[in-house]
Amino acid sequence: MYPGKLIKYHRNKKQITQKELAQGICSVSYLSKIENESIEPSEDVLKLLSERLGLDFNVRVGTEKREELRGKILDWYELIKNREAEEAKILMDKLEKAIYRINSTETKNLFLIIRLCYFITFGPKHNWKNDYVELRNMKDLFNTEALYYFYKFESLYYYYENNLDAALESLKEAEKVYPKIDLIDLDLYYNLSIFYKRTYQVYKSTIYAYKALNAAQAVLDYSLVTECYMVIAANNIRIGEYETAEKDLLKLQKHEATHIPAINSLIHHNLGYIYYQWKEYKRALKHLYQSIDYASSKRERIGTFYIICLVYYTISDYSKLKEALKTGKIIAHQYNIKSFIYKFYILENKMKNNTLSQEFLDEMENKIIPYFKSTGERNDLIRFLKLVGDIYYEKRLYKKSAEYYQKTHSFYTNAFRNEDNV
Repeated sequence: MYPGKLIKYHRNKKQITQKELAQGICSVSYLSKIENESIEPSEDVLKLLSERLGLDFNVRVGTEKREELRGKILDWYELIKNREAEEAKILMDKLEKAIYRINSTETKNLFLIIRLCYFITFGPKHNWKNDYVELRNMKDLFNTEALYYFYKFESLYYYYENNLDAALESLKEAEKVYPKIDLIDLDLYYNLSIFYKRTYQVYKSTIYAYKALNAAQAVLDYSLVTECYMVIAANNIRIGEYETAEKDLLKLQKHEATHIPAINSLIHHNLGYIYYQWKEYKRALKHLYQSIDYASSKRERIGTFYIICLVYYTISDYSKLKEALKTGKIIAHQYNIKSFIYKFYILENKMKNNTLSQEFLDEMENKIIPYFKSTGERNDLIRFLKLVGDIYYEKRLYKKSAEYYQKTHSFYTNAFRNEDNV
């Protein structure tokens, strides 16, 4: 591939017009064809253009060296995926020195894209936000492999920005590129199943969970097999198939000793949720607190604390509810998890019988509902639209109440169950 796209990228980056770059070297139309890669530029023209842009296309790296570096970059990615922070940092520093001693655009691009994954995984946030914007502007320069990884990590970027719909769209773009690359990535279908689940597209989530399950079974990846069964169980919970979900979860629980703590935490969280739905509250609390014990970080515990709060609210144990609410609110604010900041706010106002106040109604209409519209968390949005409709009904403002019930109806697909947080 001739470096036309690279010339165009650096010209735009330096805010140079085609006329300014071409002046004294070639015609504007000739430069345009070079940038579109519709012609092969002469060596003299390429040299003059690159010198004007401060680039050097003369230094070439042998195929063997490029492949060696590519292999090390992908090894680095494995360290990042396994969250081996110290080893990943050491290898990143070594790669950074090696990368900037060569002139292989494809290798550099792959390094920068994997570095985005590193910063998303380990922080700090300002690094990965800046890197993402830069990479997005470079997207036209990427080969197929780099483009695949870019879309994959773009989905992570949007996920941590609480934009689930955009995260899913990025993964769908990665899926389009996937057949064109020489790579088996067991994560792709699993991640699609997760994001379809998070955006409440249960049928599609289950399809991709089974695709990921089949791929994982083919290579005997038992860890991923377990995670796929967890998604399938959670989807069964979503559609009210509690017996089926419980059966699968109890099978997984039998192998508790072989699972990582995060999986055991999810197993008990989901069992606790099922028993909450079945009104077996003592049993539910037992599993929910077991989930808390297995969770490796405060952030992982927040969803479980929310279900614990719902149980205590349902059984009117307000003393323990206040205690659980306090813990949940601290975690939500510590990690700035807005969805749970709002959920705990709503539950606290329910506990205080304060939902008919104008202050609460303003918060719901001006902040909470717009937030859940923007994130794509549809079940929560439906629930809170209905809550506002109920509030207006209680206030005998029937026209406003009907407006919110109509909005709810436009999303409605399943009968309401108890509050959901699977």
